[in-house]
Amino acid sequence: MAMEFKLRGELRGHDEDVRGVVVCPLGVLTGSRDKTVKVWAPDEATGSYSLVQTLVGHTDFVVAVLYVPPGANDDYPAGAIVSGSRDKTVRVWDPQTAACVAVLSGHEYQVTALGLLPKADGQAGGLVSASLDKTVRVWRDGKCAATLTGHEGPVLCLLVLPGGEILSGSGDTTVKMWAPGGGPCIHTIKAHTDTVRGMCLVPGLGFATASHDMSIKVWDSTGGVLAELVGHTAIVYCVAAVDAPAVAGGGVLLASGSEDNTVKLWRPNGDCLQTIEHPGCIWALDFAADTGDMLSGCSDAVTRVWAADPARAGPAELADVLAATLAARKAEKEAAAAQGGSEGAAGGGGGGGLPPGLKVEEEFALSQPGAKDGENKFIRNSATGEVAAYSWDAKAFQWEKIGVVVEGPAGGAGGAPGARPKKFHAGKEWDYVFDVDIAEGMPPRKLAMNEGDNEYLVASRFIEENELPPYFAEQIVQFIVQNTGGTKKTAATGAGPMDVTGGFCDPFTGGAGGGSRPQPQRPGFQLGGAAGAGPMDVTGGGVDPFTGGGGARSGALPAHSLTHVPCHTYLTFDNVPNLEALGRKIREFNGALAAPQQLTEPELAPGGALEALLAKLPKVASAATSPAAAAAAAQPGVIAAADVALLRRLLAWPADKLFPALDVARLAALDGGAGGGAELLAAPEVAGGLADAQPTPGTLAGALASAAASSLAANHQLALRLAANAVAAPGGGARLRSWALAGSSPLLDRLAPLAAGSTANKAVRLSAATYLGNLAAAVGLGHAQDPDLPLQALSACLELLSAVPSPLDEPDTAFRGLVAAGTLLVTGGRELCQIAKDLDIIDRIHAIMTAARGGGVAEQKLLQAGIDVSAVIARSTGVKVEDK
Repeated sequence: MAMEFKLRGELRGHDEDVRGVVVCPLGVLTGSRDKTVKVWAPDEATGSYSLVQTLVGHTDFVVAVLYVPPGANDDYPAGAIVSGSRDKTVRVWDPQTAACVAVLSGHEYQVTALGLLPKADGQAGGLVSASLDKTVRVWRDGKCAATLTGHEGPVLCLLVLPGGEILSGSGDTTVKMWAPGGGPCIHTIKAHTDTVRGMCLVPGLGFATASHDMSIKVWDSTGGVLAELVGHTAIVYCVAAVDAPAVAGGGVLLASGSEDNTVKLWRPNGDCLQTIEHPGCIWALDFAADTGDMLSGCSDAVTRVWAADPARAGPAELADVLAATLAARKAEKEAAAAQGGSEGAAGGGGGGGLPPGLKVEEEFALSQPGAKDGENKFIRNSATGEVAAYSWDAKAFQWEKIGVVVEGPAGGAGGAPGARPKKFHAGKEWDYVFDVDIAEGMPPRKLAMNEGDNEYLVASRFIEENELPPYFAEQIVQFIVQNTGGTKKTAATGAGPMDVTGGFCDPFTGGAGGGSRPQPQRPGFQLGGAAGAGPMDVTGGGVDPFTGGGGARSGALPAHSLTHVPCHTYLTFDNVPNLEALGRKIREFNGALAAPQQLTEPELAPGGALEALLAKLPKVASAATSPAAAAAAAQPGVIAAADVALLRRLLAWPADKLFPALDVARLAALDGGAGGGAELLAAPEVAGGLADAQPTPGTLAGALASAAASSLAANHQLALRLAANAVAAPGGGARLRSWALAGSSPLLDRLAPLAAGSTANKAVRLSAATYLGNLAAAVGLGHAQDPDLPLQALSACLELLSAVPSPLDEPDTAFRGLVAAGTLLVTGGRELCQIAKDLDIIDRIHAIMTAARGGGVAEQKLLQAGIDVSAVIARSTGVKVEDK
């Protein structure tokens, strides 16, 4: 009996893509890009489902949903609905009231998948979540009970086996099996040639995996491959399986959903039974085991119910509307292709604007470093649908945007139909299949392509699939051109079928294109032949992408211009506090002290010494920020000796009453006039010894030491700001700067840990970043003579960057920290850059740049600063690319 699923109903209610679908006793759970989870109850009268609850609380789109039956988990005995989101959290909901009963926080990036650990054989149950942060977490009692680490890429999917083992699929192309209950990794499977994106149990057999390599694989319980299902033409996002007698013929059935806008139905042996077109890509699938119905979650915001039993099919009008929608979309694509438009099904093999075979990925793919220099990725912007080309620059340690893919061939096969016999390879027909010898003693590898394919994309795909060094790209491209005549180009522009805006250079060689091509020789070739080295030198990575040196080609990439580093400008904290409130606080603290620490009544009285000192602070701040601040030494100072004498008494107060004095002192340090505050504070009896184990109370050094030793965040913030202003002292403040720099090593020992301490907040971290930036500027300007300062300050910068919870929440702190590090590295040269690499600075930079991608002006500054620092390191240390 032939099997054919028919449309039974549609679940409409979400505003954006349906990213998760689960069939459960409640009915159906769906999670969406619109940040909500919806609960749908069966409606036999209509043959579909009716909306009964909407769960609202996530602050970003919902990626995964899970149902916990009553009694299955001790933490939620009445059952629960669980959702994972791009907001980094897992939320647990009461299925009866729709109330959120728990928020599980801990993941650093998007939560991608969820699982339920069974309570069996003495094992503790629990929830399981996966994330782009490369980890799997086990949750019990509302807390993270275990963090499973070992994947080298983001974890995209999860599966809990009946015995409690956890399977995790990752962007590193592997599946890892973890011991029951969340124990150690007990097995790693090299599952696919690209990201493992989806997993499901296959009744009676084992499990199945879906991948970005466009395939589905069926595995036995030990990790042995039983079958490979090939047929999709783009990323396969999800897979589901069912053993339902209701399905025609009975037995096990698999469904797979892809970015090629189809669901395919399979038998586990690889037989494709049916292909169901959809109006968009398929993010999620599930089966109803009792009826055999299949549900598909689509990017058009609709969840569709498909029935294998003809008697359960929905009204014909429903199917007619879907058919009309699909026909209209197809007509739009054909019209766009005919007009040279850019709309098309990525990887769909023609019929659209993008080249056939082009693998388009999501934006999160850029959060992981490339595997090799020159690796290409094609990324769809989630907001605009635009597809951009990126190339991995190993020296800059970042993805460089080459341009936007705006045009492709109208057809997948290029020339006239029937002009060339098709060749069959890997389950598909191709215009060309070549043998490529990649090493002595190894069988040749197959390079398959269609006429009209972009030769650089073909070469990139072949290199990635076979884990070859990127410098073979040009050799492969030349061979393709020799034996196919190359991609057809227009005489007027020379543009290939995929025009990349902004892509003025060859992403593999840096060349501008053009030049003569050798004539065809043979339909197979060997990499790395008698000619010796390929077009790029293996050690050193060939052309330096920042200087243009190291290569013989005239079309090398232009030198990278540093934008933000080195920075030789001092920054100051010159904001004037509320003087009335500051005076009240000083008087309040003074009342709690005993003589001789107390200020006298005349000093506190209106018009007295305290009021006179506070009244001078706005003038000091104004002078420090004026264009003539650098020449302030020629003008008389504002702060007088009597003011400093009073300030010294405040600086001697106990730590819990110290911060008002620090606030006054950091402004007094900006008085650069002749005989003014900066000069007076630099006097030995006022400044004190920063290197002293117990600096004298009443001195700047004593106050800074006391503030650092306290637990008050206000003390930490103002001590760091005082130190920053001392280094930046304008005009006649050279003596104060010299004092601050001469004792910078012991002062850094006291102040640097404050940015990562338990009481640190945004203001403390920003103050620390500014202080470190001023120290870096002093090093670059030659004002600091301590040979140990660059390394010590760099270490402090790295600790600070690690302490920033989110660069998006504290962009100024992250930016100043990066600029400080870059400035120190420019001055420190190769030795300091190598130390920075050993201290994993690249990982910190990459984390910041990843978080900043796609943001606004502040985030773009962060990205540029990260590129600058990476460029400085690359120039000094180089990058060695090794042939595997």
